[in-house]
Amino acid sequence: MRIMKKAFGRGLADLILIGIILGSIFPFLYMFLMSFRSTINAYDFSFSLDKFTLQQYIKIFQMDYFVNYVLNSVIVAVAGVLLTLTVCSLAGYAFAKMNFKGNDKLFLFLFLTLIVPSEVIIVPLFLITKGLGWLNTYQALILPLPTAFGVFIMRQAILDIPSDLMDAAKLDGCGNLQTLVRVVLPIVRGALLTLAIFTFVGAWNNFLWPLVACTRQEMKTLPLALSAMKTQYNTDVGLTMACAVINFLPPFLFYLFMQSKFKEGMTLGGVKE
Repeated sequence: MRIMKKAFGRGLADLILIGIILGSIFPFLYMFLMSFRSTINAYDFSFSLDKFTLQQYIKIFQMDYFVNYVLNSVIVAVAGVLLTLTVCSLAGYAFAKMNFKGNDKLFLFLFLTLIVPSEVIIVPLFLITKGLGWLNTYQALILPLPTAFGVFIMRQAILDIPSDLMDAAKLDGCGNLQTLVRVVLPIVRGALLTLAIFTFVGAWNNFLWPLVACTRQEMKTLPLALSAMKTQYNTDVGLTMACAVINFLPPFLFYLFMQSKFKEGMTLGGVKE
């Protein structure tokens, strides 16, 4: 009887998990299939092959400055990842392993900025950017990407590293920067890859700040350009879904690639006795 109850419980749990998985996959499947349709009815689930068309994708790839949009998004996302990893690693190491006056208070102040919505700082950030003459430039899109969240992730990862490793590196003649590069970063590789994934996805999908900082067509990013495809008088659901697919694929593929590296980092990141 007890065995039957356990089997029933496992079966029920499996059914619930399968339902959750199907519910999570359905929106993406709907988006992909509808992108090959030309319809104004969002509930038209007739997916016969004779109604499938590539016209929506052709229309998107024929946009003016489409290459610029893609290139801008790639530059901003990749440069944002590199800048975020550099800045957050340095700051995380300083807050975790360097003793200086006001360390804890400064980190607490930095951590409290996480509760401030990003929309609140749009206006002051715009005024600063405008004052520096950086509107419609890559600097305006890339430099605001590092955040306190990245510093927090790196600090927490570095705190777990035994101080004996730091002391051994310093006895070998390594300075703080050499210790960070040669000892710390290889150990916290998993945290670096996690931060890289978050930063890339966030930078690629960022909409509000590029909308404010970029007014010239050749400097706009892909989410801005694709949103312009849907106007007040264009209700083609297929075109909207095709835009969503194109904007979704790059960060999704980046995540799939980095996920395997992330697992390797977690394996290699352990401290061997």
